[in-house]
Amino acid sequence: LGMVSNTASYLRLWALSLAHSELATVFWEKALVAGLNSGSPLGIVFGYSVFAVVTFAVLLCMDVLECFLHALRLHWVEFQNKFYKADGHKFTPLSFRKLLLAVDY
Repeated sequence: LGMVSNTASYLRLWALSLAHSELATVFWEKALVAGLNSGSPLGIVFGYSVFAVVTFAVLLCMDVLECFLHALRLHWVEFQNKFYKADGHKFTPLSFRKLLLAVDY
């Protein structure tokens, strides 16, 4: 089960990086190459502007998501499987009622 879980986790990261690569290619072809093929300086500037803004916004969000998922994978898959042992005491949430009843005035 551990091997399947680790493989699925790495496949999720691989899929994100593949999507990142394909989106970068699409943004390059649709925005910048289209602007360069227009032949006008305004088309080139507009194509580059669209390419820069969209690439920065979408791909930066995907990079942040990829880093977050990788860190989450390391914490939950690696740490929980190898080192974590649930041998502590049962969690009891903070209760102001119990605190007020325990205090003598």
